[in-house]
Amino acid sequence: MCAAATFKNQSLYVHIPFCQGICAYCDFTRVRYHAGLADQYLTQLAGELEQRVPRQAMETVYIGGGTPTALSLGQLRRLLDMLKPYTEGALEVTIEANPEAIKPELIDILLTGGVNRISLGLQSCDDQILKQIGRRHTFDQARQAIRLLQQAGLTNISCDLIYSLPGQTREQWTATLQGVLSLNIPHCSLYSLTIEEHSEFGRTGQQPLDEDTEASMYFEAVQVLKQAGYQHYEISNFAFAGYASRHNLHYWRYDDFYGVGLGASGKLGAFRYDNTRNFQDYFQGRWIAEKIELTREDQMFEMVMMNLRTAAGLSLIEFERIFQTPVTSVYSEAIQNGLRQGWLHLDEEHLAATDSGMALLNTVLEEFLD
Repeated sequence: MCAAATFKNQSLYVHIPFCQGICAYCDFTRVRYHAGLADQYLTQLAGELEQRVPRQAMETVYIGGGTPTALSLGQLRRLLDMLKPYTEGALEVTIEANPEAIKPELIDILLTGGVNRISLGLQSCDDQILKQIGRRHTFDQARQAIRLLQQAGLTNISCDLIYSLPGQTREQWTATLQGVLSLNIPHCSLYSLTIEEHSEFGRTGQQPLDEDTEASMYFEAVQVLKQAGYQHYEISNFAFAGYASRHNLHYWRYDDFYGVGLGASGKLGAFRYDNTRNFQDYFQGRWIAEKIELTREDQMFEMVMMNLRTAAGLSLIEFERIFQTPVTSVYSEAIQNGLRQGWLHLDEEHLAATDSGMALLNTVLEEFLD
């Protein structure tokens, strides 16, 4: 079993489960905002942080949800004050936000609280689609929100986009991509629709588009964004040079990370844990619902799996440092087959997926499980 100290841990994820409205596709741990419940939640979150996370500056802090900006301004200030031991000196502090929440007074609180990166829930540039999926903003509101952020100096902005939505046309998707380019923001994340059982789409029997259409939408996005100067640095993520998400890179490099809050997950050495999704349990201090011990084989495969999602690929030196054995010895047959198929590229420092390997990554990874 690998010792926990062999993995780096410089990241903290904080989950805020509140939303002003519930989107049709969403199955994350979330609940409609209630001021009293949010106050209780922040009190319990402070207790969890104190007991489970050392009070030290992190390299990255990510505040996700839910929608953290669903909190009142006072509650948001309280949250950011609570996180100061971890955010002071951090290289990247990200908060998720919805366009309709972006106002000058909110931006002031974010800047004072150490936030230097915004992940904006754009999802589409088509107002008809935004209404269909239950979003509470228009594309024009998103454009105005981004202008306010940029004017305040908060220019490290990412947006999320969803494709393969029920009834979505190729023309609508092309228009959304062009709309994103007009925003002049340095990062974009793409997500194909997954119909979750407990989402509104799941309950009403909605279906995503067929696999061929979904794939063509993805490849169109890759082409359009790369031509516009974005680096395709991870399967679903695109950034201008210097703007890749430092926090998410810790996940993809298989570093350790703390996760706090309802439904959050974390990894510490040979253990992965999932927090409870039950408010009553959480408020009584029963934070962790499940703790999973990872075998050495689990860790090796997961490190390969996460790193092959990135354009940089897996560091051969880092794998051998952690596991005291070369990845080419552990997975010799899978790597050789991947090279023969043109799915993998191997040099003196990295094992990486090629463009075709990236497109067929699930198939490629099956080889590593055999």
